[in-house]
Amino acid sequence: MICYVAGITTIVWLPVLPPLIFGVLLIVPLLFRRLLPVSMVAFFLGAGWSLLWCHWQMGHRLHSEPLKADWNISGEVVGLPEQSLSVVRFNFQVDTITPHKGADLRSPAPRKLRLSWYRPTFVIKPGQRLSMTVRLKPPHGYANPDGFDYERWLFARGIDATGYVRALHEKSAEVRCGVGCMRFLLLEYIIQRYPTQEVHALIGAITLGARSAFDDSQWQQLRATGTIHLAVISGLHIGFAALLGMLLAKGAVWLFPGLNARLMAAFAGISCAFLYMLLAGAALPTQRAFVMVAIFLLAQWRLWHVDLWSRWWAAMAVVLTLLPIATHEVGFWLSFCAVAVLLWLAGLRMRDLIGWRVQLAICLAMAPLLVFMFGGVSIVAPLINLIAIPLVAVLLLASLLDLTFSLFSIQITAQFVVYLVDAFWALVGFGAALQPELWEPDAPSLMTLLFAALGIFLLLQPAGFPARWLGVLICFPLVFGAANSGPERDQKGFEVWVFDVGQGLSVLVEADGKVLLYDTGPAFVSGRSNFSSTVLPYLERKRHSKIDLLVLSHNDLDHTGGHSVVRAELAVLKGMTGSPELVDKFNYGACRKGQEWTWGTVRFEVLAGSEGVSDNNRSCVLRVSDRYCSMLLTGDIDLTVEGRLLPGQQQLNWLIASHHGSKTGSSGVFLQRWRPQEVIFSSGYANRFNHPDPVVLQRVSEVSARSLLTAEQGALYLHSSSDGVCRAQGWREIRKRFWSSG
Repeated sequence: MICYVAGITTIVWLPVLPPLIFGVLLIVPLLFRRLLPVSMVAFFLGAGWSLLWCHWQMGHRLHSEPLKADWNISGEVVGLPEQSLSVVRFNFQVDTITPHKGADLRSPAPRKLRLSWYRPTFVIKPGQRLSMTVRLKPPHGYANPDGFDYERWLFARGIDATGYVRALHEKSAEVRCGVGCMRFLLLEYIIQRYPTQEVHALIGAITLGARSAFDDSQWQQLRATGTIHLAVISGLHIGFAALLGMLLAKGAVWLFPGLNARLMAAFAGISCAFLYMLLAGAALPTQRAFVMVAIFLLAQWRLWHVDLWSRWWAAMAVVLTLLPIATHEVGFWLSFCAVAVLLWLAGLRMRDLIGWRVQLAICLAMAPLLVFMFGGVSIVAPLINLIAIPLVAVLLLASLLDLTFSLFSIQITAQFVVYLVDAFWALVGFGAALQPELWEPDAPSLMTLLFAALGIFLLLQPAGFPARWLGVLICFPLVFGAANSGPERDQKGFEVWVFDVGQGLSVLVEADGKVLLYDTGPAFVSGRSNFSSTVLPYLERKRHSKIDLLVLSHNDLDHTGGHSVVRAELAVLKGMTGSPELVDKFNYGACRKGQEWTWGTVRFEVLAGSEGVSDNNRSCVLRVSDRYCSMLLTGDIDLTVEGRLLPGQQQLNWLIASHHGSKTGSSGVFLQRWRPQEVIFSSGYANRFNHPDPVVLQRVSEVSARSLLTAEQGALYLHSSSDGVCRAQGWREIRKRFWSSG
C-alpha cells in the first residue's frame, strides 16, 4: 500500500504530465508481476492509474483557444448555489452542448461547469433543468506566491470550464428533488427556523456543509482559536455520526439480544456516516472522512486481523485511488496526520485518547505542519477545543433532533439549540479575545520545522523514555526564532513582484529591508477585493506587517480596490498618490515630478503625477533603479503624458505598461525612446476590454522587447542582483503544475 500510494503521488506532483502512452507502459510490468517484487508492481500500478486518471480529467477541459466563446447548453444544477448580493454561483452538470458563437468545434465537451448568473430572474435550485446560452472560458485562476490555487480546486472537483449565463432559453417546470434539492430546501428551512445569523450560519454549516453564511469576523475568530474544523464538516463530524450509529446499534442489541453486536455496530456506524456524508453534500473532505471511518469499521466488522496502521494506509490508498490529486489538498494532510497522532497515542496509552491529553498532543504534533501550511498556530486551541468538541457533538445531535421534531410541530428543543449555539460563539469569542491572531514564529526554515517535529515526537513518548525532555531543547529554534537557512537575499539589489490580480495592478518593491507597495489591485461592485487572496498571503508569509511607502497611482477602482484591506491589515507608515481626492481624504503626500529618494543602493524617482485633466493622466509615474537594473511604473497615463517623459542614460529593463495594455498608451514613439527589454502587462484573463491590445503587442515586438502577461505567466518576479543580471520569471514557470492554464 505504501508503494502504491507513492506511485500515485509521484505522478500528480510532476510539473508536466507525461504522455498517455507512458501510462500504458507503466501497466506492462503487471504482466510480469511474478518476476518483480510486489512493492515495484504496486508502485507501477499506482503510477499508471494516476497518470490515466489525470489524462482523463485533462481530456475533458475546455480548450484555451479561443479564450472565451458562447455555447448553447442544457443540463442540471448540482450542489448548493452560492448567493452573493446580485450574483449567484452554481455548478452545472452538462447533458448537451453545442457551439453558438466563436466556439471551437474541436474542443472537448465539458462535463461540469462553474457558472455565475448576474441578477437571475428566479431562484436557482439544485435539480433544476435549464437550457441556456453561456460564455465559457477554460478553468483559470490567479497564480501568485502563497496564493490559493483556484485551478487546482477546479481540477480536483471535475470542473472543466467556467463562465456566466448570457441568456435563458428554457426552465423545467418541475425540479427533480434528489439529495441536492432536499439539502437546498432544508437550508431554507433552517434559515426560517433560526432567524439569527449566528445560529442559522452554524447549524447550516455543521448539518449541510453550507459555509457561505459566516461573515469575515466569524471566520477570523474561528481561525484564531483553531476551531475552523468544528464549524465546517470534517472527519470529526463524520466520526460523531458513526459513533451515534454504533450507540443506536448497541441499543438495538439490548432490545433484541439475538442480533450480532459486532455486525450491527459496524453496519449502523457506516450507514449513519454515509447518510451524513450525503446530507453534507459529499464534498471531498467528507468523502475522505467517510472512507477512513468505513475502512476502520469494516475491518472490525469482518474480524480482519489488520492492525490500525495498515487500516490507515488502506484508507489513504482508497482515498487516492478515488482522487489521486488529493495530496495537493491541505485537508488531506491535516486529516491523515491528525488520525496518525491518535493512532500513535492509542499505541502508547489508551487513556491519552480522553480529555486534555489528546487535545494537547494533537496541538503539539500538528504545530510544525500548521506553521508550514498556514504560517502559525493557535495557542488557545487545546483549551477551547477541550470544551468546544463535546459542545459541537451535542449541538449536532440536538439540531438534528430539533429539525426532526419540527416536522411534527414540536418546538421544545429549538431554544436549547439556540442556547448551545450562543455558548459556542461565546466560547470562541473568549478564545479570540485571549489570542486575536495566530502565533507566528519568525519565518522558520524547513530544517527548523523538521527539528521541531522530532522534538515533539520525543515529548510524546511515555514517561521514562530516555532523553524525552530533550525534545524541549530541540523545539527552541522554532519557538524563539531561528535564522532561515535558505539562500540569503541580495541586500544590494531590489526585488519586485508584479502580482496577478486580474484586471488591475499591484506591485511590491523590496529594497534595503523596506517595502513599497504600488497600487492595491481591483475591487468589485460586491465590495470584495482581490488583495486579500492575491497579495496579502505573500505579505503574511514574509512577515511584512507594515508598508514603508504606499503609492496609489490614481483613484481608479482597479488600482485602489484593496486600499481598505491594506489599511485594516497592515501599518502604512507613509502614503503618496497622484489623486487630489485621495490626498485630502487620507492625508497622503501628493506625487510630484522631481521627488526622489534612496533606499540603500536603490533610487526612486517620480517622473510625473498630480497633473492633468483626467484622473488617469494624474497617475504617479515612478522609476526604480540601481546600478544594474531599472523599472518604470506608469499607472494609467496616455500618449500625451508619455510624450513628456524623458528617459535617463540607463537602459530600461522593465516597463509596467500603462492602462493594462490599452492602445491609448505604450505608443511606438514612447517605446522607441525608452527601449525596454521587457514590457509587463497586468490584465485579467480573457478580460472584456481585450487588454493588452494586439496593436500594443505589435508595437512591443517592433522594438525587440519581450511581452510578459500576468494573465498567462502569473505573478512576475523581477530581481536586480549584485552580479549585474536582471531576471524576470513568471510564477507559473517558477512553480509548474500540469493543470495550470498559463
